[in-house]
Amino acid sequence: MMSNLRKTIIFKILIGGALLYTLLGVVKQSYFDEVTEILEHLKEQQNIDASKEVKKLDKLKPLPPGVKDLKELRYAGDFAQIEPEDCIDTPEFYGGVKAKVCILPGEDYSQTKLKKEGAFEAEAVNSIVKAMTVYKDATFLDCGANIGMMSTVVAAMGRQVVSLDPLVEHLTYIRRSLELLGNENKARLLNNAVSNETGTLYPYTVDPANKAAIQLFPEEYIKEHNLTPAGPAVKVVTVMDILATIDTPTVILKVDVESWECRVVSTEVAHGESGHFIPFIIMEWTMLPGMPEYAECVGWLIDGGYKPYHMVRYTEFTMEEVLAIPNANHHHFDTGDNEYHDIIWLHYLADPVQLKP
Repeated sequence: MMSNLRKTIIFKILIGGALLYTLLGVVKQSYFDEVTEILEHLKEQQNIDASKEVKKLDKLKPLPPGVKDLKELRYAGDFAQIEPEDCIDTPEFYGGVKAKVCILPGEDYSQTKLKKEGAFEAEAVNSIVKAMTVYKDATFLDCGANIGMMSTVVAAMGRQVVSLDPLVEHLTYIRRSLELLGNENKARLLNNAVSNETGTLYPYTVDPANKAAIQLFPEEYIKEHNLTPAGPAVKVVTVMDILATIDTPTVILKVDVESWECRVVSTEVAHGESGHFIPFIIMEWTMLPGMPEYAECVGWLIDGGYKPYHMVRYTEFTMEEVLAIPNANHHHFDTGDNEYHDIIWLHYLADPVQLKP
């Protein structure tokens, strides 16, 4: 491939030659024709080189025109300017996979866990890695990706990831972490909120030190309660919109969206109306029991062929146990105080014995 420097030198020589011959009065039309042909070739080659650079970012299926509200971050100007406190090596997860994760300063829980242990929510990460190992044709869809604890590890497996988060800052940290191991082409980064209906919402958190606990509100609510948004407004999309962009027949799904989990895993998703097989869904469960759609949601998951399992032991819960789970138990499983922080829903065709790490 011809370097840019070499192209510039050739260009200057050709133009200089043409000018010299013109001054001497001996230039021929054939010379100009030859110069024009060479310059057109160089221009074409330059365009090809540029297109190759763009193609480096085009490993995933292009967004179809019908999903206009999906906002994909791809190029340098799409991301925030960040200064990570540190970027650490994770411990090994199932199968020996490791990644790098950049620490977002001031986000207390993830910052503390990453510094001390190299990971946060490690049990959930391990279960996702095992599911991706079992289902070798799957794409990982990470709804509520935060700074990418799960997304970066799955990308380090060499697998395709779609990461969605309402904060550009979070997606920028994911991008930086991916770049450290050359995995940026493994992940599509979507700056959206996700629910069961479209619209526009503002991110907000009560505790600025916990941007992982972002909730989303319409502009009227923000103004009425005099709240300061944690970022600009984002478009709301559905999982069905996102699934329309995924080519693989199988999807492993993680949902952590601060009480909207059942609006994300809608009845259409649970009943496989996208045409994808979703054998494994891991959902944060801490705030769900207080939502008005809770009982109905448990019903449509079970009706769609799913059963609830403990996130570490893979023991099955009964429907009655799930319906009796208390609301707002925010302790993580690793504290020993919460058996229901996350619940794994396995399709009846999935084998819990095979999926347990």
